[in-house]
Amino acid sequence: MTDTRRERLPEAQHPCAEEESGRGLLIVEALTDRWGVSSDVVPRKTVWAEITVPGL
Repeated sequence: MTDTRRERLPEAQHPCAEEESGRGLLIVEALTDRWGVSSDVVPRKTVWAEITVPGL
């Protein structure tokens, strides 16, 4: 995912049970082998994720 909010870097959060949002990166963290953020041409940033596929 790429966006123009370079000043806000994503981080996994642990919202309260009553919160209606804020779990996206927790799901990404649980399902991927690793993820991170790459700075791009100003003002962009890209969030990336890697998944290892067994047997490939």
